[in-house]
Amino acid sequence: MNHNLLLRRIPRSALNHISAAIVILTIFSCNNESTNNSILKVKNGKLILPETFVLNQTSIKLDGEWDFYYQKFLSSADFGTSNSQIEKGIVSIPGFWNEIKYEEKEYDAKSYGTYRMLLTLPNHLINQKLSFYVPHSFTTYRMFLNGSMISENGIVGTNEEDTKEYWLPKIVFFTPNAKTMEIIIHVANFKSLNAGFRQSIEFGTEETMIRTKQTRVALDIFLIASLFVISLYHFTLFLLRKKDLSLLYFSLYSFSSMIYQFTSGEFFLMILFPDFEWRWLIKIFFISIYLTFPFLLSFIGKVFTNEIDKIPLNLFQFIFLSFSVFVLFSESTWIEKTLLPAEISMLFCCIYIFWILTKAVIHKRESASGFLFGFLFLFLTILNDILFEKNIIKTEVYAPIGNFVLFFSQSFFLSKNHSKLHVTIEKQKLELEQSVILKDKIYHANIQSKRMELELYKKSIQPHFLMNSLSAIRYWVSESPDKSEQILDSLVGELHIILKVASKQLIPIVDEIALCKYHIGVMKMRMEKDYRFKTIGISPTEVIPPLIFHTLIENAFTHEDSLKARLSFVILKKNIKKDGNLFSVYCFVVYNHCKVEKENIMKHGSGTGLEYVRLRLEESYSGKWSLQHGKSKKGYRVIIQIQTL
Repeated sequence: MNHNLLLRRIPRSALNHISAAIVILTIFSCNNESTNNSILKVKNGKLILPETFVLNQTSIKLDGEWDFYYQKFLSSADFGTSNSQIEKGIVSIPGFWNEIKYEEKEYDAKSYGTYRMLLTLPNHLINQKLSFYVPHSFTTYRMFLNGSMISENGIVGTNEEDTKEYWLPKIVFFTPNAKTMEIIIHVANFKSLNAGFRQSIEFGTEETMIRTKQTRVALDIFLIASLFVISLYHFTLFLLRKKDLSLLYFSLYSFSSMIYQFTSGEFFLMILFPDFEWRWLIKIFFISIYLTFPFLLSFIGKVFTNEIDKIPLNLFQFIFLSFSVFVLFSESTWIEKTLLPAEISMLFCCIYIFWILTKAVIHKRESASGFLFGFLFLFLTILNDILFEKNIIKTEVYAPIGNFVLFFSQSFFLSKNHSKLHVTIEKQKLELEQSVILKDKIYHANIQSKRMELELYKKSIQPHFLMNSLSAIRYWVSESPDKSEQILDSLVGELHIILKVASKQLIPIVDEIALCKYHIGVMKMRMEKDYRFKTIGISPTEVIPPLIFHTLIENAFTHEDSLKARLSFVILKKNIKKDGNLFSVYCFVVYNHCKVEKENIMKHGSGTGLEYVRLRLEESYSGKWSLQHGKSKKGYRVIIQIQTL
């Protein structure tokens, strides 16, 4: 693809982010360059501060050419009249003695030597409280000022057995009583591929160095705490949304970056655990670097699925995981040898990630431009640190800041997405509430429809019974006025209860039983036959839908009664427990004592009367009831089951 065309397809916002990152890096570079030009340099092992020099609440770096005595541990007494006879070389600080040649001699990194310089102070600094900020050396040192030891890191020896490695930046306080100070540093290294000081030794007032140390420690604590919170936050989100693996990968990426910060900078891990073994410090440091890339690639692969290519993704993950496993199980002398191939892999991996994010921006993926800006800033800081590690440029380590910018940008866009999600959830909640209201209205409309059906069924059931009863009364008025009075009283009682309970949803079962007795009384006089009725297990405190058993008795008279039939009615009730639920079971039985035995077949109810019963049960116990009916040995039965608990 043509590069100009590619740039034209990148959104303007992404180009603005990229431009901002380049400007920031340029400012850093300019600041470092201008600062270095203005700082005094050590030349031939000497630095003279002019009388007009004032520290003015700042510090200076003792960078430049220090005298170096290879494979010698010298003291102030050795630099006397025989000073000219001691063979010396020149080594730059910051820098490594194994990177230079002196008179065509190469210094072995795994050795020892002495650094020396003379610092001449202006008169107004004599007897003032001053200090040095001494970074860690590769891999241990002890420092002397005018013949007295003022600082030590680890144990300095002339061989590997006598040397104990230790890394920890220190502040050294002193009060000079002479104009010229002799600084001697013994450095021993038998583990690292490089030997010497990678960072500058700083000089300033006691107050300045304390403030500098506090600022650097505070920055480390801030970055460690921020990365821990970011890691914990994303891991918590992952526990709530386990299908979103991008949250887990970003949490692990943040955690590995936090471990890196623990084992670098001011070496906060050594501050917390002074006796922590140097070998494991190095292992954890390298593993934390190498593991960040597999986690970062996995995260990007989940966020920008359509832009990722699985082959290079798996290849880079395999490479960095292999580096991590090698570091974990290898000896410390081999660990640093992975650094150069790892740095080359990092550069290619960063280019690959940059290509993925660029495609994501072109495809207008959400938050892609912001993430591209954060990653570009991280890439530039990683490039700076690699060049600084190789002693090509004289800057500082900026990768932790680059990581923080990337994490902050990603967290910001994640919070933005969650804010959108929250708004969506609020809208869905409102829609759901409206849906529930609508569903409730539909439910009540259905109930109202059921009530109308009930009324229609009542109108279809009751007139039939009423017409037959009136015909019977008319007959008995002419034949037997006394019987007509009895049947009329029973009919009035029945109609009175019907008018009282028909419109209710539930009524006391005693009213239902009374209604059944009135109806059977009317039928006794109409048919001039003896009908029996009894109840078993009925509690007076129970409630049921109205006209349930009354309707079943009406059905029985319609379908089971005849001239020769002798009917008796029984309502049996019992409670049963099934699958942890409690049920009330009503068994309505019609016995015809003149009929022969028939097969007992249970089936679901049908017909006008049974449909009325079903509607009544659904209205009162929606979905928590069942009805079966069928022929019994000598009649007919209906079983109604209602869930109560």
